[in-house]
Amino acid sequence: MKQKKDIRITLRLTQEQYKSISEKADAAQMTIGAYARAAALRHKVVIVDGLREYTHELKGVGRSLNQLAILAHEGRISTVNLDSTCAALEKNYIGLCTLAGREQR
Repeated sequence: MKQKKDIRITLRLTQEQYKSISEKADAAQMTIGAYARAAALRHKVVIVDGLREYTHELKGVGRSLNQLAILAHEGRISTVNLDSTCAALEKNYIGLCTLAGREQR
């Protein structure tokens, strides 16, 4: 559930501190605000190198499935061979499982 964030905290940083936090947030695929909140609240922030490629692939599969669903609802297609989609998802799953075993802390 998304919470309303109505309190602002102003923080002064050196250029080096801002760059360091920004790089860490990018590595964690988080906004600077989300990263700062997680770090300040002592949440565990896990950075997984190589995750971006898998999320990019999953987004592509999701877009393709969405387009197929739209075409099916419009009656423009009635059957689809999803063998290549299943193979791509299986490859992605195996890769993600491998990454999960190599997470950085």
